Amino acid sequence: MKKNITIIIAALCVLGQTAQAQTMQFLNINPDPESAAVAGTGVARGANAYALDNNMAASSLSELQFAAEVGYGMWQPKAFKEGVISAAGFAKLGEKLAIGASFKNFGQPEYSITNADGRTMGTFKPSEMAVGLGLSCKLGDFLALGLDAKYASSSIAEEASASSVAADVSLAYSNEGFQFGAAVANLGGKVSYGGESSYSLPAVGRVGASYAFESLKASAQVDYLFSGGLMAGVGAEYTIEEIVSLRAGFHYGDSAKAIPTYASAGLGLNFEGIRLNAAYLLASEVLGGSMMFGLSYTF
Repeated sequence: MKKNITIIIAALCVLGQTAQAQTMQFLNINPDPESAAVAGTGVARGANAYALDNNMAASSLSELQFAAEVGYGMWQPKAFKEGVISAAGFAKLGEKLAIGASFKNFGQPEYSITNADGRTMGTFKPSEMAVGLGLSCKLGDFLALGLDAKYASSSIAEEASASSVAADVSLAYSNEGFQFGAAVANLGGKVSYGGESSYSLPAVGRVGASYAFESLKASAQVDYLFSGGLMAGVGAEYTIEEIVSLRAGFHYGDSAKAIPTYASAGLGLNFEGIRLNAAYLLASEVLGGSMMFGLSYTF
């Protein structure tokens, strides 16, 4: 089993070799409020409705048979006031397979378009969107592999738009409260907004682990940006009577290349499979005040 894990991790790292100027950074923003509340350490926390955004492989190992969630958030409210609309879910197919899907859309406020004389010629609303489908397969009692593909589009100006297809590969291990996860995300070709320049997708490698003991779960994650740079996070969740979950975390980031440093807090409520999750980011000039909310149903 350990040999299989080592081989798969090595393969994930080799797949991620890419660099140079990047675009569509929104692909690395996770709309999952549960993961956001624990500082983005979702790669090894087990599967929820946003399995495809965290670690698709974990869905076939989950005790849940089905999970679906819709979400809304506000990203960088002090600067761009990006509204985030999302929906995601997964369903198990028998004992070894699970399928998943996800959608997220980032919309910014409209701005006026003016000509050389300063006259207003109209307005434009920038937006970026990604939709994905994934598959998870158990390789053993405790190990699973996940694959997913996604279509992403970005429209940043009236005559500047681009689209691309990308893929993620993930690995999950779960046994007696300990969980391990690894993934390489956003593997794809070059992207052009219509000019001569082309850009790479923001490929990233993620490795993390979590451990649950009674009502407490602790998680940690390290992200390697293939454009150069590291990010890391730690998080904790305390659950009361399987109804109320209190969450918090700290993320060390890279403000020049990806998500900057921030602290996080969140709350989860669970009643008869209906779950309400909320996350709030703080201690960051860029991300302070960012919020994510989600309503899900699981069984």
